[in-house]
Amino acid sequence: MPTKPPYPRKARIEVVEKGTDQPKVTWYQLRADHPEPDSLISEHNTEQEALDAKRRYEDPDKS
Repeated sequence: MPTKPPYPRKARIEVVEKGTDQPKVTWYQLRADHPEPDSLISEHNTEQEALDAKRRYEDPDKS
């Protein structure tokens, strides 16, 4: 199991289009550089869900 990342945690949201035919599906991935560079933390159906997850991930009171 990976160690807990040091605070302050930093994450970023990346928009990913999945699928080869129309309609493509848009996913929002939360990524961080801990425990390895460009680690996938979570995937979300909406940008708002991803933003909420980013806020929780970066919140030092949620450790």
